[in-house]
Amino acid sequence: MPLTIRTDGTAVVFTIKVQAGAKKTAIAGEWEDALKIKVGKKPEDGAANRECLGFLARTLEIPQKSIAIIKGEFNPIKVIRAEGVSVEVARKRLQP
Repeated sequence: MPLTIRTDGTAVVFTIKVQAGAKKTAIAGEWEDALKIKVGKKPEDGAANRECLGFLARTLEIPQKSIAIIKGEFNPIKVIRAEGVSVEVARKRLQP
């Protein structure tokens, strides 16, 4: 099943599955209808979440303040909301 990205007002919303503690932070493909991301930080004190959000902001070419976890902060499956990017652009920039 391909990555699902939907619009929410001026933002896009999509699901990610995070694998923390990897050698480096990178997109690792798709998992069900989510984007799989390997993160080079451990899930301690929010480090993996911060690394993941920073990586996604750079990948989507948006300011870090424009991206947030809206569901799943303490879970490997997270829902992300990114302002200032279209579905088409997000899909292109998030290619595995």
